[in-house]
Order: sequence, then C-alpha cells, then structure tokens
Amino acid sequence: MQNKISYVIKPILTLLILVFTVSVSNAFADSGSTGFTDAVSISSPNGNSTLPQLIVSGNNVYAGWVDIAAGKFGVMFAKSSDSGSSFGKQIDLGNINSGAPDNLKIVESQGSIYAVWQSFLANKSSIAFAKSNDNGTTFMPAIEISDSSKDSAFPQLTVSGNHVYVAWLERTQGDITNVIFTKSDNGGITFSSPAAITNHASSNSGIPKISADGNHVYLMWEDNSVKNFDVFLSSSSDYGNTFSSTQTNISNDTGDSGAPQMIVNGNDVYAVWMDDTQGNFEILFSKSTDGGATFAKPADISGNPQDSGYPQFTVVGNNVYVTWTNAITSKNYDILFAKSSDGGQTFDTPVNVSNTPGASGWPQISVDSGNVYISWVDNTPGNYDVYIAKSADGGNSFESPVDVNNGTYGSWYNTMASSSNTVYLEWQQANNGSNDIMFSKSTTFVPEFGPIASMVLVVSILSIIVISQKSTLNTRL
Repeated sequence: MQNKISYVIKPILTLLILVFTVSVSNAFADSGSTGFTDAVSISSPNGNSTLPQLIVSGNNVYAGWVDIAAGKFGVMFAKSSDSGSSFGKQIDLGNINSGAPDNLKIVESQGSIYAVWQSFLANKSSIAFAKSNDNGTTFMPAIEISDSSKDSAFPQLTVSGNHVYVAWLERTQGDITNVIFTKSDNGGITFSSPAAITNHASSNSGIPKISADGNHVYLMWEDNSVKNFDVFLSSSSDYGNTFSSTQTNISNDTGDSGAPQMIVNGNDVYAVWMDDTQGNFEILFSKSTDGGATFAKPADISGNPQDSGYPQFTVVGNNVYVTWTNAITSKNYDILFAKSSDGGQTFDTPVNVSNTPGASGWPQISVDSGNVYISWVDNTPGNYDVYIAKSADGGNSFESPVDVNNGTYGSWYNTMASSSNTVYLEWQQANNGSNDIMFSKSTTFVPEFGPIASMVLVVSILSIIVISQKSTLNTRL
C-alpha cells in the first residue's frame, strides 16, 4: 500500500502544494531580534528526518519524527527536561517489521508518552504502538495493533485516564477505505480486536479524527457514502465498547466537505471543515451541545469568493479561534483567522494574519495566557521560512509576522505549542538533499519584520489545482 490513500473529490478543490526541491546551504542564519532562539537540529546529523511532532507539558518538551539513517528506518523520540534548552539522547521507539515508518502521532498523559505510527513493509502497511511509563526516558517494545492481513494507514490517537483509543483507515480490495477503531483499557498493555466503524463496500472514508472525554469517545471523518463527501460523527458513551448505530451527518449538504477538525469539551463537540457547496471552498463551523447527538446548522466563517481550506482551531472557555489557508491570487495564499466570543454562535470578520505577496500555508494555532499564536510557512523571502504572528488582545488584532528561521533553507511541516508565555516551534528543514528536524523557542518574542525583498521563487507553488470529477486527491492531514 502506498503511504497516501487516494479518494475522489468533485470540481474546484484548490490545494496548496509546496515543492520541496530547494537550494540549500550549510547553516541556519541567526534569528536576530525575532525573540526566538537560534534554530538547532535535534535529529540525527546524517539521517533524513521528516514529519515532526511536538508536545509541551510543564518544563518537559517532547519531540518525535520519522528517520532513515544508514539505510535503517526509525521512529525517533527526544525529550528536553529544561523547557527546550537542551535535548537528551534520541530514542528509537522500535519499528514493527523494520518497515518504513510514516504518520507518527504522540500524546502525553500523566507522565506517560504514547505513540502510534504507520509501518510499511512487503507491500503491507500496519499500525504500531509504543508507550513510555517513565515520562519518555524509556519505551516498552512496540506492538502491532492493526490486522496484519489488511492495509492500514493514517493512525490517530487519544488518551483519557487509563484508556487509550486509536483509529485509522483500512483499505480493502478496490481501494475501498473504512474507519477502524481499537482501544486499550489497561494503559496500552493490550488492545481490543480492531472494529470497523464504517463498512463501505463501494465508497470511501477519509482520515478520522478522534477525541475522548470521560466515558465518551468521538470519531469524526469524511466519506462519500451519500454520493458527495460529507462530514460524519460517531460516538460511544461506554469507553469505546460500542458506538452509536446512527452516524450523524454534520455537513449534510450538496457539496463536498472534507478535512474536518474536532474539539470536545464535556458535552460540547466543536467541528470545522472545508466545503464547496457555494461553488468555492469555504470554512464551515458547527457545534453540538448534547454530546454529538445533534449539531447546529453549519455557519460559513470564511465568507469570500476565493477558496479557503485546511482549517485548524482551538477552543478556550467561550472563545473559538479558527485559522486557515486562503487563496488570494494564483500565486498568493494568505493565512486568515476568525474568532467567536460566544461559543461559536457568531464569528468576527476574518483577519489576514500573514498578508504577504508569497504563498503562506500549513497554519498552526495555539492560545496561552490570553495570547493567540499562529505559525505557518511562507515563501515570500524566496524559500519557505517558518513564520509566526502573535495577538496580545485575544485575537482582535495581530502584530507583524516574525520570520523565525530567516535563512536559506526550505522549511515546512511546522508544529507549535505554547505554555507559560513561551512558544515552542519544531519543523522539517531541507539539508543537502535530506531533511533535519529543527527546534526553536521564544524568549522575548519581539515582533520585527523588515522590508520584503523582491521575491525569488527558489521554492515555488506547484500549482493551484482545479480537480475534475475524475481527479484523484492524495492528502495528508
């Protein structure tokens, strides 16, 4: 099985695709007065490291990535106990069947670290799991938790108390994909037999999202079982032992809906996704106040004639913060943001956070102590750099963006976390034909953005793709 699962989507899906064929040098330029530490590599110096994962808990910073060094594949983990000032020795979590890993996810809960990933060997893809009981110092041997006779990919992970929940996509003959679920009630020592949440014979499910709160478990995904792609939700109220027989169609419209994101807080279930019912893709939002049984009518929070896609969001108290990539012209994409102060009933007019002549994409969002942080990658300097912007007034306005690495490398797959007025960034950076995992954290966070030089597209936008009805979309979310 290929590492990316394809599915069919209707016309006018605009995607931001970044080309990673870049010119590279040998050193990261100092970040100067950006307020961030100079970026340091935390991955193997001779390896090819990709797909960073980042978690912050107190003074501990946990970083994960996948790696190939000297022909050997690995799922790597590194920990800092001093808020990112230094990182300990890398740990190879152990790769089931020594296959090429992909799609790593890590979660921290009560001093334990949980990891799932996709392992590929001999034309089969399986889901592996590993756990640390000592705050990331050592890990138990990895185990396979999917059906070894089936192709499985895109694992998602959440933890609640001693309960570990994992979902993924399973492919059957004819490239049919279904959402599969398993759980552990003993902290990841053993797992239940994988169970199918969807049972399509001729349609496809997309990458699931998973969340848990108390005895409730929620799964959200998109599929085309009703002809067009819609966003669905299924829930369990008994720790994942059983799931509702009726799946809720959250989007339920005539267009294609996809790339959903979900947040659960008690009985409140929040969802955002992209939808092209109006002829172009918009960002839609809906909320359930009864544990996902019913959802409010979806609200269009982007509301513009250009395509908007791939939202990320967070919820703090009664505030809902949403960011996404928005097409401005054929070569200009910007990062937009919208906020609700009433639990998602209404949203303010979107704000252009990046507002540069280049292509901005892959936004991440974090909120800490009333400050809102949005990071992304932007090719305005000529190659893709990691940018971040801060709002000190709860998202009403944003300070000028900061170019964090400000160098000659191509950077992407930015991840971000914030805690106690410190922002942590991890990303993948090109390095002489391979990639490094880079890390930086804020110190004073002084916004400074100098005059923009003439744009040289060392890294370019591959295209704005208008997909026909017979086109195939490869997506990683």
